[in-house]
Amino acid sequence: MDRRRWRQTTLVTVAGAATLMMASVCLDAGAAQVPAQRPLPLPTLPGPSLSVSLPPVKPPSIPLSPLTLPPLAPSTGQPSVSAPVPSTRPAAPAPASPPAAGGTPRTRGPVSAGSGAPPVNPGAAAALIAADPGADLYPQPPVDAADTPQARRVAALTDVQHRIQYLHNVLARTRDDLTRVRREADPVLQLLTALTAGGDPDVAPRFAVADTADVVDTPAGRAVALSGAITSGQAELIRREREEAALRQEIDRRLRAVAAPAERPVGAGGSRLSTPLRGRLTSRFGTRFDPYFHVWQQHPGVDLAAPVGTPIVAAAGGRVARAGWFGGYGYYTCLDHGRVDGQRLSTCYGHQSRLLVSPGQRVRAGQVIGLVGSTGASTGPHLHFEVRLGGRAVDPLPWL
Repeated sequence: MDRRRWRQTTLVTVAGAATLMMASVCLDAGAAQVPAQRPLPLPTLPGPSLSVSLPPVKPPSIPLSPLTLPPLAPSTGQPSVSAPVPSTRPAAPAPASPPAAGGTPRTRGPVSAGSGAPPVNPGAAAALIAADPGADLYPQPPVDAADTPQARRVAALTDVQHRIQYLHNVLARTRDDLTRVRREADPVLQLLTALTAGGDPDVAPRFAVADTADVVDTPAGRAVALSGAITSGQAELIRREREEAALRQEIDRRLRAVAAPAERPVGAGGSRLSTPLRGRLTSRFGTRFDPYFHVWQQHPGVDLAAPVGTPIVAAAGGRVARAGWFGGYGYYTCLDHGRVDGQRLSTCYGHQSRLLVSPGQRVRAGQVIGLVGSTGASTGPHLHFEVRLGGRAVDPLPWL
């Protein structure tokens, strides 16, 4: 009986082992026919990858809010260039040397930083201003010490106008940067652009809080930084323009209050200056987008359009302090008329086609001193007329 049970148990055990071996063989055969399954890849999310290497983008042209720009150095009449910056416009051919005074009138003359300096290529103006947004592309005559209250007001006006030029050029460059950044594919940037498209002045300041490097170094972050900088720059520009208007009013008020008419030069209008020619006023005194250089520059006078060859007369009697080629002013004459309210008064005449006086010569009011032209940094025939106190430009219109 025990032997029979032992046989049955042994048979069951052998049968089970055989069954397991057959099953293992079948599984191995199936594995050879069915390829192994690889892990499924993770879904790819839409939008740019975080590891994408972005192209180099110029940093914000002005700092983040609040905007703090460095003080401007006193103007010396020479463009201050700290480093070469490539121009976005093709370089124009180098202009020729200025012709001799009294020679054949020219419609376009060379541009130079001074009477003896090498010419500045008009195509390089953008690069010069990118390096120094407050640079003068036109030469500036020497100035006197500001040792009277009125002289200090005129000096302050000059400084404020250079600051306004600086802000205009920096804001223009920063707006270009913002436009370029907004073209980059970035869902967050598209949302910010949509939110700020309406021009709501209360929207941009709310986004001007991103100042960490990891946020700014993205298209959306750069757009936020640039928008904040533009907002701050525009606020300062408004303040500076109000300051300029107040200074000009003070200067004109003081001019009208001078009690000694004998101190003033005598022109055709008694104590006022004579109009140097009858022409159409095409550009006023102040900061403007220069039509020749295509950047913001100080316009230290007024432009009076007239045909080439129109006679130019002296606004008052005096002595010829300068007559010759003077950079972007082309043929340029300055007359010294003595002193007014303690300051040296002079009138200057630019872009002439021909000079009819020479340095040191005495002239009388109404005497023809030259002919209208379009020399220097000019886009058409006209007279550029200036009134300067102590060598610093003031608005000529109150004098005429």
